Amino acid sequence: MKYNIKEKDNKIIILFDDPNLIGLQELLNTIDMFNITLEDIMEKIDLVLSEESGFEEIGSENVMIQISKNGSEIYDLYKGIVEEDELFPTIYLSNKELKDIIGSWNDEKKQFNHR
Repeated sequence: MKYNIKEKDNKIIILFDDPNLIGLQELLNTIDMFNITLEDIMEKIDLVLSEESGFEEIGSENVMIQISKNGSEIYDLYKGIVEEDELFPTIYLSNKELKDIIGSWNDEKKQFNHR
């Protein structure tokens, strides 16, 4: 999964090459505005990977991540409320892939903040 990190308005943002990942991109770029952290998402993934839990959910006011042993589904919370063409596409990632993305993004943010 390819992405670029760019500096904008004195902060960094992640931009995925695949336009279907816009929902994940939105969540990662706006997470600081919500009562969840990247560590919270990692914790939910780890609960499922360790089999302490069979299913976990976490999200923002726009995007939800459902994590199960079969993988992670990331979808727009307005699904069923607004027109399909206005929604972020629903995507499915393996839990490892999502964990790798979250971990890499967390590392990038820490490095940026320590400059």
